[in-house]
Amino acid sequence: MRLRKLVAAAVPLPALLCLSLAPAANADPLVTMAANAAPLTQSDRTGDVGAEQQIPAALSLKLHNQQALDQFLSDVQNPASPQYHHFLTPAQFNAAFGPTQADVNKAVAFLKQNGASGIEVSGNRQAVTFTGSAAQLESTFHTGIGNYLDKVTGRKFFANDSAPSLPASVSSVVGAVVGLDNHAVKQHSDTKAAPHVVKAVTPPILKSAYGTSGLSATGAGVNVGFVEFDGYKKADITSYDSKYGLQAGSVSTVSVSGANYDSSPGQGETEVDLDIEVVHALAAAANDYVYEAPNSNAGELAMYQKIASDAKVKVVSISWGSCEAAEGSSAANSVNSAISTGTAEGISYFAAAGDDGTTDCARQTGSYSKAVDFPASSPNVSGVGGTQLTVTSSNGYSSEKAWNDGASGGAGGGGISTLFNAPSWQSKQSTTKRKVPDVAGDAAEGSAYTIVSGGTTGNVWGTSGAAPLWAGFATLQNQVHGGGLGNLNPTFYGIGNGSSYGTGFHDVTTGNNTFNGTTGFTAGTGYDQVTGWGSFKGTGLSGLIG
Repeated sequence: MRLRKLVAAAVPLPALLCLSLAPAANADPLVTMAANAAPLTQSDRTGDVGAEQQIPAALSLKLHNQQALDQFLSDVQNPASPQYHHFLTPAQFNAAFGPTQADVNKAVAFLKQNGASGIEVSGNRQAVTFTGSAAQLESTFHTGIGNYLDKVTGRKFFANDSAPSLPASVSSVVGAVVGLDNHAVKQHSDTKAAPHVVKAVTPPILKSAYGTSGLSATGAGVNVGFVEFDGYKKADITSYDSKYGLQAGSVSTVSVSGANYDSSPGQGETEVDLDIEVVHALAAAANDYVYEAPNSNAGELAMYQKIASDAKVKVVSISWGSCEAAEGSSAANSVNSAISTGTAEGISYFAAAGDDGTTDCARQTGSYSKAVDFPASSPNVSGVGGTQLTVTSSNGYSSEKAWNDGASGGAGGGGISTLFNAPSWQSKQSTTKRKVPDVAGDAAEGSAYTIVSGGTTGNVWGTSGAAPLWAGFATLQNQVHGGGLGNLNPTFYGIGNGSSYGTGFHDVTTGNNTFNGTTGFTAGTGYDQVTGWGSFKGTGLSGLIG
């Protein structure tokens, strides 16, 4: 922790003691935000962060009436409830559950008093983003901020040395301080060229194999959102659509916290192209909103809050995430609150379950212990695992097995959350903690996705393809059913536990996600922690979604 020199005038020692021990009138005691401690395991502190280094951060404000919100989220997906599919507008959510304007004013006043700049309140009042120098943030939150070196991965990052503290009056409205470390950079599938393709999948193959050809829906009139931390070139999307004769809707970039990578996309460009183009493969006529944010916890929170407050989209595809340990409970819970807000408004979220089998932290922290990916582990998100798809000579569905290409190619993520309790709809899976994935789709190198990226046609793979595949299917369902569907997990589990399971899902019963020498889970009949309930049978599952 950086030490500040304290200079005092010459005062007799007894007087100094009196000054330091006398309690201030109406003192506002400090409250330690224990859940905001940075993940410093297996890391060495290498020095102080420069005092003038500018750090973007955010305060996540507490929701009100959490018990009532939990009940509403249950009722709005319960066909027997009068609340079924009576989703809220952002204004209605704010009035019932959101932070009050007084809460916001208290948080903003606190930041201004401590010299923060660029203060911005999210549209739903749930997050206040800001920037401060390292010295300002140390003083504001009563913790040092140091540079660290991860001894396992060799990655350099900055982090708060201890859990931050806030005045009690401020902590009463603030749920988390987000962004005091940059340890958890959001990752995506290793979207490199696939040299071992057996048969790459294209829009005609996906529609035929997964049974959406029989649906009259095209995605027209539905808005789809994409969570991205890099950019894309519209020419690539147009080229893909032209290549397969797809009549596409509009594609627009939504900048979050000033981020826009489209003029010069980075290493994540292929990921962004994959996300958009796979949705186009099934539901090209939808309108796409590509949300781009800084790759940080603060940027992530701002993005999910903006998606909810904008209320433009009804389906969200997510292929970027962090293992839960790297994300941290405070950041994860803050994002989960934003996602639950969107769910209450009728948004359906689909997130990749990861490509490292049960060892989701391997690439971020070097740990081979069992772990799962966030936000796929959020109960308000449908986590999507991976399969290898085999088709017939006429491109019909033949079979699927759990995706596991080994060390060179990856394996579908799955396991048990350490952060979230099992929701009621997962009770029959004998668990006290949330299990993932919920569903699965093609993700293997042998059945890689053909896309256009950087002006070149190639094949890529990973659960980063499976998530937008399911988002594309949900987009068709929004059109078929005339509106948003919200969290589809209760519906999926209701079907999976019932007699109509085989009508709606391809049950994947072979393979496992053992990876990096860590024994994983084995696919079997019904639900499993490799492929969830399996992949969708387009027309069959469509008929079961109310």
